[in-house]
Amino acid sequence: MTKTIQIGGMTCPHCTTRVETALNALDGVTARVNAAAKTATVECSSAVSEVDLIRAVQKAGYTVLTIK
Repeated sequence: MTKTIQIGGMTCPHCTTRVETALNALDGVTARVNAAAKTATVECSSAVSEVDLIRAVQKAGYTVLTIK
């Protein structure tokens, strides 16, 4: 399943790397982060919940604005 996460607080390429690393550390997740759009496109298995994604972004130091 594919999800798009709108992320708050990202301001530079380093931010992009931190979020991408945090999301990709989850089992069953492949994520690509777009710094300009402040979004992450996530391919994940159904075993990964939105709460898991939110926690990973928060652990990296950023906020989730929306998940679609």
